[in-house]
Amino acid sequence: MSYKRGLSRLFLVVLAIGLAAAVTREPQTREHGALVEPLLSVRDGLAIKGYDPVAYFSDYAAVRGEEALSVEFDGARFLFAAPENRDRFLRNPEKYLPQFGGFSTFGMAKGKLYAADPEVFDIIDGRLYLSRNEKVRELWQQNPGGYIELAENNWRDLRAR
Repeated sequence: MSYKRGLSRLFLVVLAIGLAAAVTREPQTREHGALVEPLLSVRDGLAIKGYDPVAYFSDYAAVRGEEALSVEFDGARFLFAAPENRDRFLRNPEKYLPQFGGFSTFGMAKGKLYAADPEVFDIIDGRLYLSRNEKVRELWQQNPGGYIELAENNWRDLRAR
């Protein structure tokens, strides 16, 4: 087989793999260059690994929700520990959503999408921030305003892709 013919076959194989990947990838809807669909950290269909987003604010605690009190929002299921929490969430979901889609705040400040531990959190200025672990939480708490600003800029850039 000639060198030129070998390159042609290689090109066709690479092209076929690329086309197969494009066909199997879920389409992304874009509106004015920004992603329309939400970007949430979801595991097994659950946001915040099944923890009640309202309990962080009402109890200042990470409380597991119940399957019987679930709500579908932005393509993920949120679980609640009490019907009152579910109702509060439904009245104003954005108030209770974790920042940066539930990914680690410090990770987002570094431009990375790291999963967060829902039991390691902070509420600052009425917003829920999750951390990857206790050690990472201590790092970003050394300069929370600065890291939040970096994370917000990176999040905005990520969402605009």
